[in-house]
Amino acid sequence: MRRLSKRTQLIASFATGAVVSGVLLTFAMNSPAVSVTPPGKPARAAAAEPFIAVAQSRLDLLRNQAASGDEFSNWALSNALLDKFDLTGDSDDLYEAMVWVDRRSDMYGNQELAARVIDRYCGHRVVRWHWFCILGE
Repeated sequence: MRRLSKRTQLIASFATGAVVSGVLLTFAMNSPAVSVTPPGKPARAAAAEPFIAVAQSRLDLLRNQAASGDEFSNWALSNALLDKFDLTGDSDDLYEAMVWVDRRSDMYGNQELAARVIDRYCGHRVVRWHWFCILGE
């Protein structure tokens, strides 16, 4: 039996993995569980799902870019999370926004965000002891 080169073996194993993945994905897409919606799900929430998914994917994109050091994405993400907190009142959004604000290396760019935090959020328990609020007293 003839011995295959390492490159040929690598290509063959990659092709085999791709075929197996394709087959599994095909079975998963044709599964009856894919089209089942949970009972009792309100129509209003189902209609809002595409909007939430788009907003969440935008936030995920901004998170990735901000994590790589992009200052503009960090600023946009911080503002988007503060806007989301204004709409939903979810403290997790406010907390995450403050984490991203603190990660900024450009402190001059934080002036607008600091003013917004001091004006609107210093009374909130998540931000009450943040250095923006302590210095703003």
